[in-house]
Amino acid sequence: MVIEKSGFLLMAGTLAAGGVGGWLAHDVKSHNERAQLSEPAIAAVPVVVPSAAPVTSVAATAERAPAAPVCDDSVGTVEECPAMGPADEGVCTNFAAKRCSEFKAAFKPKVAQAAVTCIKNLKGNAACDPARVNSCGHNALMAACPEPVPDTTKADTTGATLSSPVASACESILRTCAGQALMPTVADCRQTLSGMTDFGRASMIECMATHCGDKGLLGCEGMKKP
Repeated sequence: MVIEKSGFLLMAGTLAAGGVGGWLAHDVKSHNERAQLSEPAIAAVPVVVPSAAPVTSVAATAERAPAAPVCDDSVGTVEECPAMGPADEGVCTNFAAKRCSEFKAAFKPKVAQAAVTCIKNLKGNAACDPARVNSCGHNALMAACPEPVPDTTKADTTGATLSSPVASACESILRTCAGQALMPTVADCRQTLSGMTDFGRASMIECMATHCGDKGLLGCEGMKKP
C-alpha cells in the first residue's frame, strides 16, 4: 500500500495532538483532585441565638412592690380653736371660733386637725369671711380618706345586705333632697361624710332634711343638730 508522505504527516500530527490534549485534560483533573484533598475542611460555625429576657409576672412584681400606706383619719391631735371674744362687742372672729368648734365635734381627728389649722391661719378680714372659714372645713373633708365601698354581695345574719354608715346616711339625705335644686350626687355625699364622725353624719342628716334647698352639703358641713 502506498501512503502519501503528506497524508502520513497529517495523520501523525493529529494523533500527537490528540494524545497531548488527552494528557493535558487528565493532568488538570488530577491537579484539581489533589487541591481539593489538600484544602482543610471548614468547620461549621454554630449560630448563637440570644435568649429572651426573663419575663417577670405581674403577680411577682406586685409581691415585691411596697404596700401602699393605709389611709386613716382616726389619728391626729387637734389643737385648740381661737378664743371667743365678748358677745356684746360683736367680734367678727367669733364666727370663725364657733365654726372651728363645730368642725372639731363633727370631723374625724385628722380631718378636724386640718380644718382647725386652716382657720387659725386666717388673718385680718379673712377670719371674718364666712366663705373663707367654711372653706377650711370643706377642703379638709375633700382631702379625707374615702370610705370603702361596701361589699353588696355579702349579707348580715338577718339576710339584709351590708351597708356602710356613710352609704346609709347618704341614702337618707338623697331621699329627703329628691327633686331639689341643691340635691347632691352620691359621690359628693360620700366624700363629704367620709371624714365625719357618727355625730357629724347624724347632724348632716338633720340639717339636710330642712336645708337641702338653701344650704346644701356645703352649708350643712359641721352644723350641730338643734
